[in-house]
Amino acid sequence: MNKALEELYTKASAMYEKHQDQELYDYLMTLARHLENADMMKHQLGYLLMHARSTVAAPVRTVHFQEALTRAARFLEKVERDDA
Repeated sequence: MNKALEELYTKASAMYEKHQDQELYDYLMTLARHLENADMMKHQLGYLLMHARSTVAAPVRTVHFQEALTRAARFLEKVERDDA
């Protein structure tokens, strides 16, 4: 996602220099911040998943907790495939 963010920043600056449209520039910068936040949340979810797996032994995990860990892992795999 970092490449997409860099590209968005570059294009936003180029569009602003070309058209002097502050509203478009502000919109693109807001979009870039949302992408940065999404990337940070993905990163934090990965850490949370790693720590949850390492601190709670598999035999004592409740079914609901194990299902939540599995869903989180599948979601992270999907997001990483989409980012590639």
